[in-house]
Amino acid sequence: MRFAHFDFDPATDRLGEGPLSEVYRAVDTKLGRTVALKILRQHAEIDPQADQRFHREAKHTSKLDHPHIATIFEYDRFEGTSYIAMEYLEGRTLDKIIKDQSLGYEECLRVALQLCAALEVVHLGQLIHRDLKPANILLKDDGNLKLLDFGIARAADEASITQHGMLVGTVLYMSPEQVRGDELDARSDIFSLGSVLYHVMTRALPYPGDSFPEVCMAILDGPPRKRPSEVRSGFPPPLEEFLMRCLRGAPEDRYADASEALQDLRRVEGDMTGTGRLRPIALSGRLLLNPIACGGADPSSCSVMAGGLRKDLAAALARNKNLHIDFEREDGAAYDFLLDATLSVENKVGRLEIMTTTSRDGRRIVHKDRVTSKDDDEWAMQEDLVRAGMRVLRARLMQASQMPAIRSSRKADDARRLVTRAREVLHRGRSKHVISATSLLRQALERDRFSANAYAVLGEAMVRKYLLWDGDPTFLEEARENADKALTLDSNCALAHTALGFANHLSGHLDDAQREYRLAMQCDQEEWFAHRLLGSIYAREGNFKSATGLFQKAIGLKPTHIASYDHLYGVLVRLDRYEEALETADSGIAAGRKHLKRVPDDIDGRLHTAMLYARLGRSDEARNEINAALEIAPRDGFTCFHAACVHAIIEEPEDLGRAIDLLTSARDRGYYMRGELTRNTDLDVLRSLPEFGELQVL
Repeated sequence: MRFAHFDFDPATDRLGEGPLSEVYRAVDTKLGRTVALKILRQHAEIDPQADQRFHREAKHTSKLDHPHIATIFEYDRFEGTSYIAMEYLEGRTLDKIIKDQSLGYEECLRVALQLCAALEVVHLGQLIHRDLKPANILLKDDGNLKLLDFGIARAADEASITQHGMLVGTVLYMSPEQVRGDELDARSDIFSLGSVLYHVMTRALPYPGDSFPEVCMAILDGPPRKRPSEVRSGFPPPLEEFLMRCLRGAPEDRYADASEALQDLRRVEGDMTGTGRLRPIALSGRLLLNPIACGGADPSSCSVMAGGLRKDLAAALARNKNLHIDFEREDGAAYDFLLDATLSVENKVGRLEIMTTTSRDGRRIVHKDRVTSKDDDEWAMQEDLVRAGMRVLRARLMQASQMPAIRSSRKADDARRLVTRAREVLHRGRSKHVISATSLLRQALERDRFSANAYAVLGEAMVRKYLLWDGDPTFLEEARENADKALTLDSNCALAHTALGFANHLSGHLDDAQREYRLAMQCDQEEWFAHRLLGSIYAREGNFKSATGLFQKAIGLKPTHIASYDHLYGVLVRLDRYEEALETADSGIAAGRKHLKRVPDDIDGRLHTAMLYARLGRSDEARNEINAALEIAPRDGFTCFHAACVHAIIEEPEDLGRAIDLLTSARDRGYYMRGELTRNTDLDVLRSLPEFGELQVL
């Protein structure tokens, strides 16, 4: 579906919805990036308050620049409907997290610090959020928090768009003054902050009730019925005092704003560190923390605790500023430590088997340890296992840190350089280049068998072999296999999604191809080839405006890829934007001439430079370029086919005959051009010739 300059599928891309708006994952076709697109519902458009709130959300959020606040990219109207394009985030909101698992105190403190830091920026901007709740707080997969939804946020000096006494917000986390409908200031957000953190840390509501009036009365009656330590055993006293101050009934008894709250929370962090609860260990390097496996007679019974333990251990280790922690193996990364663990819980006894692995100079050193905890309370058991586990890890990792690196970073660096070199060579076009690139990729995998990008580019090479060697479908199968290997190593490997898209593209599965190209751009906004290929599909479908933006982006990212200029020229002509088309052709020729001085055997670049010359009527210069290409690679099918296209564009009688000869040579040399003969508009001038019809039959 197209909405303004955004593409999305309403059935599969819906991220969420509320009474006034719907949110979709969409692709901004102007910039080629994935966004969260929030669209005001049509029935809400007739409600002036709804539209004002929507506008306020965009206005207020766009002024806030902080790593823990979602970024607004754009606010506008399309065909009378308001929309906001914002940062697309992967992760889970806190309301969903606390339904499934309990967070350890390490993780709770980190969430509190990040949320308080985000709220500090809100208050410094003279804003009041007014709707803090777990559903408006997202925890990304990397552990970083994002504050969302400023739909009812209000500037301190801004007029209200609700009547006095009207409740706006989520009652479970409201301050007493908000329940009463009084004027609000930053201290109301502080109360909501305390309510949210109470719920996150204890998985219980501070003011429970079976009905709306009951909840309101509980909030107005005074402090929570139970202190956090009465709900969750072992609750750190400094953290409890922080929450209880946030939840005081009188605004003047709370923190004045988030800056004061954050300052005190950092003191709490120091107090907890001083007790030894969160004491960091002095480590540096890179650690891979694998998922904690579940053992015992009933492995499924401890899966939630295993996830919580992993986060708690990561949070404790992360207090070492010089220790980088990965949750998934990253291609090309050299790890100093590998950490595996297995958890089992039977008869109220928890056992955590910990294995630390260090490899140095060809030696592999493994330490296995076990820690146990017996407790009726799962919260307390988890805390005990974390503390005991950290004591073991402190000893083992400190011992291992004195040794050299686990894997030669030189080999990983060599592999990355080989992959970069291979892709550059691959895009030069001819069969020789595909063979050379494949050899470079094999060398890269010999140096680093975990290189996702090496497998991904190898997948793209197989797609090109499909084109160059008679359209043998086994090459597409190999392409998909290599791309799948890459995604197994790195689920965010953009090059793998591009390779899968390319394979689907050439096999005619255009919907699947588009999805993979969008995923590639989502993983890496600078993946230029995905932009170019998605643009070619849009152009083929007649969506020239979207194709224009993608081709422009591809040129910006990779100005030495001359084919992008030629594709952009074509869609600009179809849009009757002739002056821009001519400027694009001139720019492409200039870029091509400069590039070919440095890389004269880039056949793809040379042939597309020739095409641009031909489109501008500069026939002699076009012929010179294709003659140079044929001199370099006279028996290459790719070269023959594209040289034929240039002759067809020139349209002189002798050029048409030469085009037929070159197409015949391309076919005889294995270039798979069945689809090109059917769809390539550059060949339209040849279609009336009987020789061209014979090519289509063979």
